[in-house]
Amino acid sequence: MSVRQRFHERLRAAASTTELTPHPKPVEFAYRTGFALQTLGYLMLLISQGPLWCATGYTLLNAGVLLSGWLLQVYMSEIRTFVLVAAITGCLLQLTGIFGVLIVGAIWDIKYLIPIGLGFVLAGALGIAGKEAFCYRLREGWYLMPVLPLMIAAFLVQYATGFAPASQVLIAAAFGLQLSFTVRKFKMPFAAACRTNNSSAGA
Repeated sequence: MSVRQRFHERLRAAASTTELTPHPKPVEFAYRTGFALQTLGYLMLLISQGPLWCATGYTLLNAGVLLSGWLLQVYMSEIRTFVLVAAITGCLLQLTGIFGVLIVGAIWDIKYLIPIGLGFVLAGALGIAGKEAFCYRLREGWYLMPVLPLMIAAFLVQYATGFAPASQVLIAAAFGLQLSFTVRKFKMPFAAACRTNNSSAGA
């Protein structure tokens, strides 16, 4: 049995013994708004015309992941802890990189903290997307899993060499997947149940 299969079995076992109370509609709307912010973040990076556009895109991605992560309901508390720790760590790394560049200039080991920090935030985003893919069959969550790490790797290459085409292609892929994911999520009923194989408990 693969690691993914073992994890799914553990998650299904937790779902069979735990019932989650659905969010009130305003809270659920806020949770889903986090996905919309992420979509806008990818769009800003895709059509970026300079540093301010990139900074706006990063900020929207950070805010979206933090918002959805804070409101995330899961059967295993470790998932929410991972999402929040990854997102907060990523934000702190980005801030360190930004202020480091402003204070001491674009030193190699300072400026690279910015895309590395975004990588941590997107690791948190994948935790949320994986939960939605598992519970609600939003397959875009699974498809994002190889795309986002490759996108961060492409960002690092771009920072080092200035080569941008690879990152642009991957940003476009991430934007398309996140947009589809967000639209499908907003179309779902606010009190939709988690459709695991062994549980019909609300999620």
